[in-house]
Amino acid sequence: MKVVIKENPQIVAETISQKIIEIVKEKPTSLICIAGGDTPLLTIEALIKANQAGEVDFSKTQFVGLDEWVGLGRETKGSCIQTLYDAFFDRLENVSSEQISFFDGQTADFEAECARVDAFIEACGGIDFILLGIGLNGHIGFNEPFVPVDVNCHVVELDNVTKRVMSKYFDTDLPLTHGISLGMQQILTAKEIYLVATGEKKAEIVQQVIEKEPTVSIPATLVKQAIATLVLDEKAASRWEK
Repeated sequence: MKVVIKENPQIVAETISQKIIEIVKEKPTSLICIAGGDTPLLTIEALIKANQAGEVDFSKTQFVGLDEWVGLGRETKGSCIQTLYDAFFDRLENVSSEQISFFDGQTADFEAECARVDAFIEACGGIDFILLGIGLNGHIGFNEPFVPVDVNCHVVELDNVTKRVMSKYFDTDLPLTHGISLGMQQILTAKEIYLVATGEKKAEIVQQVIEKEPTVSIPATLVKQAIATLVLDEKAASRWEK
């Protein structure tokens, strides 16, 4: 796993956005996956500016959502679908809904929902680029500690750490217990994986991800088995003894 350290979150975002732009320019039909949450928002903003300036064309690009809270839809501020559509998809030039496959957290049939997203990824020939944040417990997407690694899309029971910190995303407390997510099998077969972490609060888990061997107890370490780059700001890298 390659580790890249930049001065601050803005430079981290610009570094990652330039990589995505390169990939899309080389293969306009690429399948791109960008995590929801706070960390990727600066990268998303950089991509929007580049798109609006004519520097990158997403009109043929395919997109797949990483995960969603079970029970939530776009009407809930803080849901993954609300974050990605409002911050990114709805602001892109010449991108249609047919190019986007996103989990429906309110579906009545999660098995069928997983199969639908699996089929979309397969039809696209797999994921070309995936941008992942790192949870405080090392999760990526909703692949929590000790999650099975040989599965595609699946429903996961939320770890206690995730339940404790999830309130930062929502205006009110929500009784969320499960998430639906791309599986580790799909993530690890992505042609390029970028992990991103910024801020001092991520320094401890970043240190573990870098220093430990791949282990299911820290899912983010598993990307060391694939083509992966970890992009950090100086605060997130502060505990790693380089």
